Amino acid sequence: MRVLYKSIAFLFLAFFTAITDSSASDNTNNSIYLHPVALLVGANAKGLLFYSTVEIPLSLYNAPIIKPSFWKGQDIVRIGSDFGFRHYLAGRGEGLYLQPQAGAFYFSAKNWSFDRDYKNNDGELDEYKRKRGTWFDGMLYLGNAYKFTYISIYSDTGIGYGCALGICDLIYDVNIGLGISF
Repeated sequence: MRVLYKSIAFLFLAFFTAITDSSASDNTNNSIYLHPVALLVGANAKGLLFYSTVEIPLSLYNAPIIKPSFWKGQDIVRIGSDFGFRHYLAGRGEGLYLQPQAGAFYFSAKNWSFDRDYKNNDGELDEYKRKRGTWFDGMLYLGNAYKFTYISIYSDTGIGYGCALGICDLIYDVNIGLGISF
């Protein structure tokens, strides 16, 4: 099975290397990414998890990003955006990067179980109550980006602190983005 995975990875990399000419690639192009794993997870949960990332390079070292997102599930809605700044460590507009980011979202949840206000007089959860409010977070990501002539790929992982509907905690995030450069 490992041989199959390595073969698929090798073919994937060979395909993208063959269709691109890295000497002609300009890493100061804007990129728009979609997050396919989030879409698949949302579809599996019978909901929608839509994430996008827009990267606008200022130089080969620095690029501000905007990450609008929309969650819609049976009991939850979240809409808003993150704003961050990627700093490419090698100064090539690709490769390893650090990214501080902050986000603000509208958040609505049915049966928010951490709040005593949702219990009726018998101590049972009241199913008809919905709590609305804001979600704020601050994150720090470490990631890697690959940019070809027309295709860009990145993956990163982050840790930070978030507050949603009055509950604050440590949060983690992992992203994979597939995009186009223009």
